[in-house]
Amino acid sequence: MSKRINKADQLAFKALQRALKEDKVHLCLINSKINVPGSPIYNPWEVLLPSLCPVLAGLFLIWLVGILWGLVFIIAGLLLSANFIKKKMEQRLFERAKEQIISGYESCCHLWDFGGVVLVKADDKKQGCVAPEANWKEFIILNFSDLMTEKKEATQPENDNEKAA
Repeated sequence: MSKRINKADQLAFKALQRALKEDKVHLCLINSKINVPGSPIYNPWEVLLPSLCPVLAGLFLIWLVGILWGLVFIIAGLLLSANFIKKKMEQRLFERAKEQIISGYESCCHLWDFGGVVLVKADDKKQGCVAPEANWKEFIILNFSDLMTEKKEATQPENDNEKAA
């Protein structure tokens, strides 16, 4: 059931898409709000597996070779997970959020209404818009109104040349 969007919302959404593609606006995520069950971009396996794999492998090593080596493996695995794998998972979460926002107006509004998303101007980091309290459409209209106009091909100079000939 897709609702019909008006022309102003459609232009604001296209401006948001262009601003993200041209890197004029940065997308930031508040992980504690967006990476929770119920979020449109939440993946429980990305939260569970980085901690579960070292623990299960460590328990297997405890059973196989002894408690000392198993505990050392668990601690090393959790430290590795917290420092390296977590950053990779946050990058995947960011890519899913960006794809969700760019993919369509309804999915963008759904993610925005959920919260945990922040839009920040690239050239002025003090100007931003935090979901769901702020209105992303107003932020885009105020800061990126130049992206809302459809750029047409330069056909007028050709017409002027034809008239002169």
